[in-house]
Amino acid sequence: MSRSKPLSKPCLLLGLVLVFISIPSHLSHAQAPASGGDKIVFSVGNRKMTAAEFDKMISTLPPQYASAVNTLGKKGFAEQYANILGLAMEGEKRKLDQREDFLQAIAFQRIFYLAQTTLNELSTSAPPVPPEEIKNYYDSHSAEFEEAKVRGIYVTFDPGPEAGQPGQNVKQQSEVKRTEQEAKTRAEDLRQKLLAGEDISAMAKTESDHATSSNGGDFGYVRRSQMPPEMGSVIFALERNLISEPLRDRFGFFLFKVEEKRFQSLDSVRATIEANLRQQVATALVEKVKTDYPIMLDNDFFSDPTLGTPVPSPPQPPK
Repeated sequence: MSRSKPLSKPCLLLGLVLVFISIPSHLSHAQAPASGGDKIVFSVGNRKMTAAEFDKMISTLPPQYASAVNTLGKKGFAEQYANILGLAMEGEKRKLDQREDFLQAIAFQRIFYLAQTTLNELSTSAPPVPPEEIKNYYDSHSAEFEEAKVRGIYVTFDPGPEAGQPGQNVKQQSEVKRTEQEAKTRAEDLRQKLLAGEDISAMAKTESDHATSSNGGDFGYVRRSQMPPEMGSVIFALERNLISEPLRDRFGFFLFKVEEKRFQSLDSVRATIEANLRQQVATALVEKVKTDYPIMLDNDFFSDPTLGTPVPSPPQPPK
């Protein structure tokens, strides 16, 4: 088999150099029997791999590289890996793998990957969450599962260049730019009209600068966690069909009306609660590791922050 030409697309598997840093032991120099899983399906120079060995390698790829198989397909992955393996073999020939800087880099990468593997093990080894614990969490955190059906009107102002650009839910502002005070005054005037009995749905279609204006300002059902804290507290404190005071964000003022409230059922949020509780267990296990392996830093030595290439962030528990 001749070696594939380097692919023109960016090499998605370059990180595999750090994971498969030594040439895999299952790449042999000798020809194996060509039948079934023992058939040679991959070779780079004098290194060969059977179908079974190749499939095993793919099945044990770290998650961050396994997605490359789905992106490139098995053949595309093999071509990329062959290119990387060829470079690694050339490095062996040049004895680059025996240099001190290379060995130190591998030692650091080993520690980082081992820490991630340990974190995954701690997270997945946590026992199942008992049903009564899930029920207790649901009962004691009912506010997390309350939903409100909301309509709103948004009146924007020109915040100046330092505020950045509004999100995609804000309609393009007109050529006439309002000041913050003008927007607040307009929002207060609209609120008085709503209190006098005007329909918020009809008003939102003509007066709101929010993307929901086309459907009458209908935000649908929202949860507290979906809203900024200061807005969520106001919305969920509103009685049905009342209109909020103007609520300011960086780009304008909202008026909200709560049309209905409800609670998500336990069955609909059971999986979410269980995932959250398992996450808490994983976090507690990580904290225990910190206690088991105390950290000491010499303040004199570390008095000035080191500038330059950033150190990778510590692994985080999977969610």
